[in-house]
Amino acid sequence: MKLGINFLPTVGPAEAAADQFYDDCLELGAEADELGFHHVKMVEHHFHEWGGYSPDPVALLSAMARHTRRVRLVTGAVTPAFTHPIKLASSLLVLDNLSHGRLDAGFGRAFLPSEFAAFGVNMDDSRALLEENVEAIHRLWTDSGFRWEGRFHRFGPLPPLLPRPAQQPAPPVFIAATTSPETFVWAGRHGYHLMVMPVVASHEKLTGLLESYRRARTEHGHSRSHRLHVSYHAYVAESHAEAVERAEEHYEAYRDKQIEAYSSWRGSASAQYPGYERMEAAARNTTLSDLMAADNVVIGGVAEVGAALRRIHDLYPGAEISLHCRYGSITQPEALRTVRLLGEKVLPDLASIGPEEAGQD
Repeated sequence: MKLGINFLPTVGPAEAAADQFYDDCLELGAEADELGFHHVKMVEHHFHEWGGYSPDPVALLSAMARHTRRVRLVTGAVTPAFTHPIKLASSLLVLDNLSHGRLDAGFGRAFLPSEFAAFGVNMDDSRALLEENVEAIHRLWTDSGFRWEGRFHRFGPLPPLLPRPAQQPAPPVFIAATTSPETFVWAGRHGYHLMVMPVVASHEKLTGLLESYRRARTEHGHSRSHRLHVSYHAYVAESHAEAVERAEEHYEAYRDKQIEAYSSWRGSASAQYPGYERMEAAARNTTLSDLMAADNVVIGGVAEVGAALRRIHDLYPGAEISLHCRYGSITQPEALRTVRLLGEKVLPDLASIGPEEAGQD
């Protein structure tokens, strides 16, 4: 089983200075690396205490590259709409080389109106920006001497981008997808890999979306086999009761900051994001108990967490499972305990689960 950790910081200056939080992330990443985890993933968000301590995952993962030896380093995800494709393509290749070829490049649309407003980007252009800029970045990695004539950017012909990719012909590309069928089909058509969050869409809905993605892959000449990241909140303790009690407290702190970030949808609407204006209310009305009842979190003692991970594997065979271990008010010692229990007690028991591709039947 391929298990990793991910970071969506929910912390602000009142709780921890940024330099201390980054040191904590590096410590957790190094621990995961030593314990045989598969990846470390970091998201991009801005301004809000929900995610705002990670405005530049490429910089954070570049530091992580020097503290680790084996884990894949995953941008989960960067937002091409907010950065010129030449700049983002180049920064990602620095990370690919610093890590000696351990980059998995994940891209997403972003979805908070406050972020789009700050960067002066029209939310209604978000899908077109993602599609155009990811294609431009991939061309910059693999081609030279071409002229790019897009709707949003025009450049070239250019000499080969420097540095060149450590992974040839290019780092793997992942697309963050939630509930939009168009995103799944577009990603499949181009042969990109996927990142999903089952907490956002039901398993039944995701099953249909993943099938449309795989169908698009095969229709456009790509292998049905692909890589799939699935992300969950996690908390592991010596006992199930302690894990649930502590996780409930920490999830409340997480939800408070999530609600504040989602409040930027007040008075906003976009045809590109149908129903997103209701996310604040949905978050306000969702408790950890609800998530546990829906099997959308990984929380408990070693036995319960091992069973939960096996269920996830059964639902998404071959998926790379990404666990959010430092959220809300979780302290660094608690996060380290989760990572260590996973690495020392849970992963060895799951070693017999095969590494089959997520796209295989």
